[in-house]
Amino acid sequence: MILNFQLTNVESKVYSTADDIRKYKNININYDVNLKNPSLVVQNTPFGEKSVLRVEYTFAINYLSPNIGHIRFEGMTDYYSDEDLKALKEKWDSGKAPGDIQNELANTMVANLAPLALLLSKSLGLPPSMPIPVINFQQQAQKKKEDPTFYHG
Repeated sequence: MILNFQLTNVESKVYSTADDIRKYKNININYDVNLKNPSLVVQNTPFGEKSVLRVEYTFAINYLSPNIGHIRFEGMTDYYSDEDLKALKEKWDSGKAPGDIQNELANTMVANLAPLALLLSKSLGLPPSMPIPVINFQQQAQKKKEDPTFYHG
């Protein structure tokens, strides 16, 4: 479980003018997620003083082909589990970090940073850094009304 998520650095840069950026029809957006430097630290938690696995992260959004800019976030997150965190750190250090924990950390990072990345990309005149849903009322009206939508199964 994630106990703490902290952003320590934000860097963004545009390499082209807004007019030049609008000329491009296809811009490749690359996402780079890096989880690194796991360490064991003692934290005060709602459960008392506990050891947690602190993992540093870097999340970069690169606008490539053409190279028109980037947005980069750095920080750290604290992970707690009842399992042996020392053994988990040793696995991580040997290159065998559990995929489920990496996924939880990366998904927490993206969920926390995606809204900020969208605001930054708009402010910088870059295309949206994440896909934005498109709403089409005409398509909705054409759908069959008897098709139920189940949100909670």
